[in-house]
Amino acid sequence: MHITRSRCTLYAAALLMVLSLLAMGVNFFYYRYPGNNYFPPHTPVIFLTLLLVYSGLSLQFGNSTRLTRLLKKLKEVIFYLLVILILTFASNAVQYTPFPPIDEYIVFLETSMGINLVEWMAWTSAHPAFKAMLNFLYYNLLDQMIVFPLIIIAAGRYHLIREYYFFLLTSAIIGLTFYYFFPTTAPASVLKSPYFNQFQQATGLKFWEIHHHIKPSTLEGGLIALPSFHVIWAWFCLYMLREWRILFYIFAPINFFLSLSCVLLGWHYPIDLLGSVIVILITHFLHYLCHNFRRESKT
Repeated sequence: MHITRSRCTLYAAALLMVLSLLAMGVNFFYYRYPGNNYFPPHTPVIFLTLLLVYSGLSLQFGNSTRLTRLLKKLKEVIFYLLVILILTFASNAVQYTPFPPIDEYIVFLETSMGINLVEWMAWTSAHPAFKAMLNFLYYNLLDQMIVFPLIIIAAGRYHLIREYYFFLLTSAIIGLTFYYFFPTTAPASVLKSPYFNQFQQATGLKFWEIHHHIKPSTLEGGLIALPSFHVIWAWFCLYMLREWRILFYIFAPINFFLSLSCVLLGWHYPIDLLGSVIVILITHFLHYLCHNFRRESKT
């Protein structure tokens, strides 16, 4: 099972890299848009340092049973960091989409359905304690994406972390490909409301600057509205905890409100959440196909 899952994850990583290189190539040869570098400072150095430490310890103490377990955990940390690097590279590539944003169509569709995001934001702002909680939860996702995988690795639940890699990479292929052809710049770029903050407005500003051949003036804000990767990643973090029922049930309502915060705070359109659910379902279906392919190949 682990071999097949790892192979599926490898294929997903390779496909995402190929698509990212294609997007980079199209921009380099045709559009020449400037862009942001989303790699955190010193990330390549950290990755290479961990790789060298792992290689050195493996060569020096490879026969030690206790150290072998530690090396296995260190190897998984390196794998996870590699997945994050691939996702970051893909984020760098997809910002060069040459297509116009579809935000006005989304607003038109939601308005025709009686959805008024500005009113929802006003209601949220009228309840400051609730808004403060949503703000805290919204920015809590990064902590989950750092801490939860490390806990899973430390506990030796390698099947869960390998599954998580597959989910991250496959959802990125689907979500980033959709964004490339149908980009979005988030509600703050098309709706007028005093409740949008400067970070939300930065999402549309970056898109405008890039597509007017101006070097982006900020790294702040988001990148993609539809689908909401905040919702996608919140679910994958929660799903990773499913073998620990207590933790799962503690974080289920937390991540539910985290997902709601994406809309109620104005980061995303309501339709973005629907798009996220579709991406999640497709990703789980692909994982199911990958898992059952091994069973069929054995028979």
